[in-house]
Amino acid sequence: MSSQEEAPRRAPVASGQSAAPTTPRVPLAIVAREWGRIGCIGFGGPPTHIKLLRALCVERRTWLGAQEFEDAIAACNLLPGPASTQLAIFCAWRVRGRLGALVGGAAFIVPGLIVIVALAALFLATSPPLWVLGAGAGAGAAVPAVAAHAGAGLTGASWERRRDTARWLLYLLAGAASAATLGPWLVLVLLGCGLIELTLQVTARRGAGTELHGMVTAAPVLAAGAIGSGVLLSVAWVAF
Repeated sequence: MSSQEEAPRRAPVASGQSAAPTTPRVPLAIVAREWGRIGCIGFGGPPTHIKLLRALCVERRTWLGAQEFEDAIAACNLLPGPASTQLAIFCAWRVRGRLGALVGGAAFIVPGLIVIVALAALFLATSPPLWVLGAGAGAGAAVPAVAAHAGAGLTGASWERRRDTARWLLYLLAGAASAATLGPWLVLVLLGCGLIELTLQVTARRGAGTELHGMVTAAPVLAAGAIGSGVLLSVAWVAF
């Protein structure tokens, strides 16, 4: 690896120093190359994209910390729109600022857009060849394995930050069960679990300010409403 590519690595944070994120200032050529590579080989949807982005930004280049990357995934999953695309743009912004976000986002999106347009033209023009159907079926069968592998790679940082092992396991089970059954309303269950954890952490702190009292009182109600709404909406979605 060249010295130019080694330079942007994040400096280790010494004990007692602030862990505020700093922009590594990665060259735009590297951003375009790496994000374009992920856009070309990331067939399999968001799980594949997240795995490749983590391997690049956290494991290989150490441009981002594991905790920051995990927090970015959580924030992007709560936003409307494609979470993996938002995550790719965020990572590019972190390593090169606004210009990096534009270059990285375009390099990430354009290859997939070209493939989708080409496949759409192929499917609409005539019957697709058998090798295209076989490739699609094989890729579809591989997606669950890729998703499981990507999820397993993200559990380490979450496990280290857990406040209570039993609650962590319950959240994991709730997320897995809702992902398998609730479909698009999974986000409501995840939001409810987050509100429950927020309430427990705030109330556990001694001397919590009175300005937090209203939030602590309302959070359990909002959490129950979010989880219940997710379940009811999923039932209505299947029934109608």
